[in-house]
Amino acid sequence: MDSKKRSSTEAEGSKERGLVHIWKAGSCSVTPERLPGWGGKTVLQAALGVKHGILLTEDGAVYSFGTLPWRSEPAEICPSTPILENALVGQYVVTVAAGSFHSGAVTESGVAYMWGENSAGQCAVANQQYVPEPSPVSISDSETSPLLAVRILQLACGEEHTLALSISREIWSWGTGCQLGLITTTFPVTKPQKVEHLAGRVVLQVACGAFHSLALVQCLPSQDLKPVPERCNQCSQLLITMTDKEDHVIISDSHCCPLGVTLSESQTENQANTATSPSTETLDSQGEVFENTLVENDLPVATKLNAANVQTTRSDAISSQQDNVKAAEMSSAGNIPCYPDTQAVNEYVQKLSDHSIRENSENDEKPKPSQVPAKFFNTKLFLELNYLSFSLETKC
Repeated sequence: MDSKKRSSTEAEGSKERGLVHIWKAGSCSVTPERLPGWGGKTVLQAALGVKHGILLTEDGAVYSFGTLPWRSEPAEICPSTPILENALVGQYVVTVAAGSFHSGAVTESGVAYMWGENSAGQCAVANQQYVPEPSPVSISDSETSPLLAVRILQLACGEEHTLALSISREIWSWGTGCQLGLITTTFPVTKPQKVEHLAGRVVLQVACGAFHSLALVQCLPSQDLKPVPERCNQCSQLLITMTDKEDHVIISDSHCCPLGVTLSESQTENQANTATSPSTETLDSQGEVFENTLVENDLPVATKLNAANVQTTRSDAISSQQDNVKAAEMSSAGNIPCYPDTQAVNEYVQKLSDHSIRENSENDEKPKPSQVPAKFFNTKLFLELNYLSFSLETKC
């Protein structure tokens, strides 16, 4: 019993399939009603404008209903029943579209037909306010030689513009307004132009509002997308972590590298050279600090110069100089002395020391404030010896 009821219900549903029901503003009833005067043909697609609509039947015919001010006959401006578009008879239409006050249709051969209001060039006809009958739109690609006609798959209509999707998945537009997507400020555009902003992309569908447009574009293949690394290039830690906490999985993509930013190769080489070979400025500054330390640590002489102290300083300086000469001799190849006459250097040092002792012995007075302290001569002697040592090392 139940199977019989189910089959009868399905039979009744099949009879209702493809029938048109409408409801509109200002009507007392909000219940959808059958379209008045419509016969029993099955409708495959319907499209609505502001005050009109079009129907595509299963046999490829197109019917219009509602308010049609672009029609030439007064009786057809507001027909009581849907009227057949005779200009499309003999053409098998596969899809239809409706704008606010104009309509479009595409045949199985890929030819687009437009009719209705044309004040903004939305029907691709120049200098004509209305297009009463469906008229074919000539769309050709100027980039090909010879010119090839562009086959259309789909139409979308706004209030003052029209979009067409070609078989090669490119968008062509005409009409008025920036919603065309064209690089132009001259309107209306009555010759269909290609939307270059989406050139090279695969467009799946186009849609129009009254004054805006939409394109559904295929995603780029995965190989064209740059892969996201799983680990940090510096510390090799995971960039995305997952933590289980109280039966919840917490995903974190906040990664702070503990190593910081790595130096480039050039920066690493410069730092290595600086560490192994100190600059001349560094050596000079160290020498100045050493010299100042010697002067500051020296105490002023309150009594007569002690010859023994001078002799001790001289002997220390001579021994230091001899150590420097020996070190220079050991550093040279084959242990050959790098300075030809070491005895001459020692004699020169002896003369400097004797001269200093003699001058201080003759002047048996307490140094005046304006005189240089005796320790200064020791410092001067020490610096001269260092200069000789540096000269010896340079010649080596």
